[in-house]
Amino acid sequence: MMLKHWLKAIRPKFEILEASSGEEAVPMISNLPSDSLAILDYNMPGMNGIELAQKVALKIPPGRIALCTANIQETIQRRAIDMGIVYIGKPLNAGKVNEVITKLEKNG
Repeated sequence: MMLKHWLKAIRPKFEILEASSGEEAVPMISNLPSDSLAILDYNMPGMNGIELAQKVALKIPPGRIALCTANIQETIQRRAIDMGIVYIGKPLNAGKVNEVITKLEKNG
């Protein structure tokens, strides 16, 4: 909820799509414009954020995808980086979210 709040404050014109699980997000992917940005949580019910990112990356460039997680395992960070996905460690704050959005936009 805080992420959505910060996104609306930072980029009020953004259209924000939310899903409570990877499985719920998958049907949304086909409707994404190729210039979309995606911020995915790693820990979700069902598939994890890396698995969802692989599906999202078929529609938008990996450099426009961020993986947000409190999981600091180096293997997860490395996997995201190897896929070209921006890694964001929790906790989040408005400044960190703004930096990530700016980085994702530049990757377009």
